[in-house]
Amino acid sequence: MTYRQLLKFSPDFRRLWIGQIVSEIGDWLNNIAVLALTIQTAGSGSQGLAISIYAVARHLPLFVFGPIAGVVVDRLDRRRVMIGADLCRAGVALAFLLTAVYPALPVIYISGAVLFSVSAFFNAAKRASLPNLVKGGEQLLAANSLSASTTAATIAVGSALGGIVATVVGRETVFVLNCATFLVSAEMIRRIKSPTQQPRDNPQCQLYKDSHEDKRRLYRVFMDFTGGLHYVKNVHILAAIFIVGAGWGLGNGAARALYSIFGARFGIMAASGLVARPTDFGISVLFIAMGIGGLIGAPIAKRFNSAGGGTLGNRLGRSLFFDGCGLVVFSFMPGLASAAVVLSVREANFAIWWTAQQTLIMRNTEDRFAGRVFASFETVTTLTMVGSILAAGFSADRFGIRPVAAVGGATIIVSGILWFILNRRINRSF
Repeated sequence: MTYRQLLKFSPDFRRLWIGQIVSEIGDWLNNIAVLALTIQTAGSGSQGLAISIYAVARHLPLFVFGPIAGVVVDRLDRRRVMIGADLCRAGVALAFLLTAVYPALPVIYISGAVLFSVSAFFNAAKRASLPNLVKGGEQLLAANSLSASTTAATIAVGSALGGIVATVVGRETVFVLNCATFLVSAEMIRRIKSPTQQPRDNPQCQLYKDSHEDKRRLYRVFMDFTGGLHYVKNVHILAAIFIVGAGWGLGNGAARALYSIFGARFGIMAASGLVARPTDFGISVLFIAMGIGGLIGAPIAKRFNSAGGGTLGNRLGRSLFFDGCGLVVFSFMPGLASAAVVLSVREANFAIWWTAQQTLIMRNTEDRFAGRVFASFETVTTLTMVGSILAAGFSADRFGIRPVAAVGGATIIVSGILWFILNRRINRSF
């Protein structure tokens, strides 16, 4: 199925997709400005730690609120959850304007943490809703591939616009535009007419239900979430995806912590004296390269992953292995242009791994557990990534950014090898 056919015959997915385009462009507009502001505010000698703390402030809420978000989107109307999250994010996005009058790292950290706390609910609701807005496995694969392609395109467009707007107009304008994108996204999701989850008429759909309805709500949330983890444990392919996903998060944390520092330093080397803010320029170029790579990789991922079963799993493992290789090679690049090329190739390959694992999770998960499974996956990968980000930022200030990035890539390579070992054991057990 072509993307054009998918968008033509799935109007509600089209609305969700348009909302994704607008809000993700705003995210990357905001991201370039905030990363450059963080590096500038931290000063030399502590940039690695400052960026890692900001990255943790962005990712830790996904771990803390992920379990709650998974339960919420399985109990409440997912469409309303997404609309409410977008409206909240629009308000929080304006908090970054405080940095114009009070440029302090705590303001940056707190604003980022709150914004991504709300995003945990939106992301879980969006992913759990997707299988209900398209029909059949072919449409689902096309929808996942298009979503990945869109994310890549918005990274490129948003990063380019972020670098231009922040340099020419100012970072405050970037923050206002980010707020507006969330409002547009909320309006598009409001227009979705199809149900975003299956009916819950059957009382058996509630995993934990007893006669004590007055139990503390927090305890019920915990029990629902652990029930989702128990479900993942019993579905062997899901368990394997969770294990290698955790390894990917552990290795990719180094990349998340250091990409912006690489970009800032390469930008100063390449464009100092040529542009007003070379740090913004360098970061923007690297993230544009990420977006272009993902944009190229998404249709390749769709074609490579069109086959199901073991073939899809094998391609997942290979792309994960090469993802680690790409990070190792990136760590040795001498300048902005070569680093951008390698990063683009790495992201093109990453699209195959991401599309494959998302499709495998969706194909092997019952709808009544979908919110908890996706929230759990994000929680697990975020937890490992947060620990890795902190370690990478701390180590980069002492040992340099290059060896730390190379170690992160090696960790992902090991995860790719581990997938083949686990997948072989799964196949032998059936």
